[in-house]
Amino acid sequence: MSTKAHLLALSTTIFLLFIVFRLSPFCVYKIDYDGGYVLCVSVFKKFPPISSRDTVAPLDSYKSFKDRKYNLPPAIDEKEDAVNLSGKNFSDVLAKNQHVMVAFYAPWCFWSKKLAPEYEAAATELKGKAVLAKVNAINEIELAKRWGIQGYPTIYFFVNGVHVDTYYHNRKKDAFVNYIKTKMAGDLYTVMTTENAEHLLTAQSTIALGFLNSLKGLEGEVLAAASKLHPDVLFFQTTRADVAKMFLIDPEIKRPALVLLEKESKQLSHFDGPFTDARIYDFISLNKIPPMITYTRETAALISDSRLQELWLFATVHDSETKSIFQEAAKAFKGKVIAVNDFFNGEKYVLNGELTLSNIKSFALDFLEDKLRSQQSDTTLLKNKKGY
Repeated sequence: MSTKAHLLALSTTIFLLFIVFRLSPFCVYKIDYDGGYVLCVSVFKKFPPISSRDTVAPLDSYKSFKDRKYNLPPAIDEKEDAVNLSGKNFSDVLAKNQHVMVAFYAPWCFWSKKLAPEYEAAATELKGKAVLAKVNAINEIELAKRWGIQGYPTIYFFVNGVHVDTYYHNRKKDAFVNYIKTKMAGDLYTVMTTENAEHLLTAQSTIALGFLNSLKGLEGEVLAAASKLHPDVLFFQTTRADVAKMFLIDPEIKRPALVLLEKESKQLSHFDGPFTDARIYDFISLNKIPPMITYTRETAALISDSRLQELWLFATVHDSETKSIFQEAAKAFKGKVIAVNDFFNGEKYVLNGELTLSNIKSFALDFLEDKLRSQQSDTTLLKNKKGY
């Protein structure tokens, strides 16, 4: 049935109901919202308020079927712990939080309303550990379309901004909490379509993909064990040759095979060795670090824990040309050397000479008297076994 025919049939049905009930003590109400229509029959001559702001008057004539918009209350209260998402903040919330569950709902949907209290209770219990969020798919049409939402509620789970799973389980608070805690402990996800693989290739996360003979068995267990040793890396498995090919894995290669896609450089590293959790752990440790990494409080542990030798660049914040050259050179040594970029805003000086008490005191005195300025160079490369 075409859209026009559907609307004509709907209008005719409403009109007939109006004629029947207009002669009786019943009232017929038609409520419009962004996603469709709600037809109500009430024994009350005055329809109770939908919210504190809006009321709906009875349809006294066919003319009153004209488009009138009413704001239905959200299925989940705006003041609750579950975060409200829209097209404006969706990407930002996913980027800033490692584990995010998102419920796409419709305000009029019975199952969305039934979900609300359980979902909210889970959001409250996990607050500060994981984010439970929701999207009004009727208001956020483009956002819902982008994520292929076709029914309500649809619940997705994201890790580091990557959609890794769709939630089909029990919609009770304890089920949500247990599910998310399990995912937070590290997990192995499955990708079996080229569409999902394409999303992974553009995701802002470091991803390991295992091309296996079977999704069940020893190979998957080994990969799952390795995933728990690297919680900052997302592990996926597939048996599909077309998915493997997108990650530059030869479909005819002997399985199991493994590649790592590092998020900063988007470089692929291919695993070559016995398929054991220990060897996979070593492979991931050496290749998950980008060719060049900027030293910050967040990256300090990653740098110090690495077994690679380090090449350090000390440069001013605005020295983009030097940074570009350093980064290009670092690509040739990925997995062998960590190229560490340390930007600074102020002035740094190097003590030339032996580290004796008198030399250190003189150096500090000269610094306080601003006598070291002539010793400064805009860019200094320091190299040794650990780069200090």
